[in-house]
Amino acid sequence: MRVLLAGGAGFLGSHLAEALVANGDKVVIIDNLSSGLLSNLNAIEEKIEFMKGDITKELNVKGSIDLIVNMASRAARKEWETYPVEIALANSVGTDNLARLAISKKARLIYASTSELYANPEVVPTPETYIARLDHISSRAPYDESKKFGETLIKAYEAQYGLRNIIIRLFNAYGPRMRGGDMYGRVIDRFMKQALAEEPLTVYGTGKQTRSFTYVSDTIAGIMLLIKSGKNGEIYNLGSSVETSVIDLAKLVIEATGSKSKIEYGPLPPGDPQRRGADSSKISALGWTPKVPIKQGLRQMLKFYK
Repeated sequence: MRVLLAGGAGFLGSHLAEALVANGDKVVIIDNLSSGLLSNLNAIEEKIEFMKGDITKELNVKGSIDLIVNMASRAARKEWETYPVEIALANSVGTDNLARLAISKKARLIYASTSELYANPEVVPTPETYIARLDHISSRAPYDESKKFGETLIKAYEAQYGLRNIIIRLFNAYGPRMRGGDMYGRVIDRFMKQALAEEPLTVYGTGKQTRSFTYVSDTIAGIMLLIKSGKNGEIYNLGSSVETSVIDLAKLVIEATGSKSKIEYGPLPPGDPQRRGADSSKISALGWTPKVPIKQGLRQMLKFYK
């Protein structure tokens, strides 16, 4: 296939680009490099076509396209708070532009949505059918509300114009190429870098809140499976059903790094979910099973940071 991959220079996008290239597909990447890095594509730079561009602007993609994958969005809390407008527009206007392009090219659209849509679920593991109440004016809203509206747009285009699509709700993917730092950091890469620097690991709240950490190779295997075997018009959770508490994660990172770091506690950010666990039975029925447990994933990530 000829695949247009939006956000292909980012953490997950670059890993997916490598998988598509290995599959024999022709990959065109569009990325404005707001959080992605060209260096993420070093291994395949001669095998892809790269376009520096913004999906919220008019898209001019020449030639046929068989598949469009939208993975273009900033995804860290600090980014939500610093660039709320850009994030809200990327997931709304950007998704609209890609949906229109998919229809004009007679292509299928894969949309990378998020488990953030489940907010603080009363049902864990959480199935795709669960509908949560989101706070539309919170600091999280530019990300989760716009992702939700992206899903709404896709379903509207499906109903009115027959857009072929699959929506994937991702759960806490982690692994090499997570950018980290004060702006881009998420909990695992933040803990990893604090531990390697022998600094205290900062745990917010009690640390009893859980997440569904899924190693990047398992996440990409799931996306590739859905591209091949997923049913058009369906929504799929993609994440481990194993819940890991943040405090246990901190201890596992200290163990993996051999660090002497202590654990410090800070106030829980507003709206931070207490539990997050994926009901992955729908994608599991297609043959997906996560293969990398958290301890192994942390060891592999440690090699990357070192």
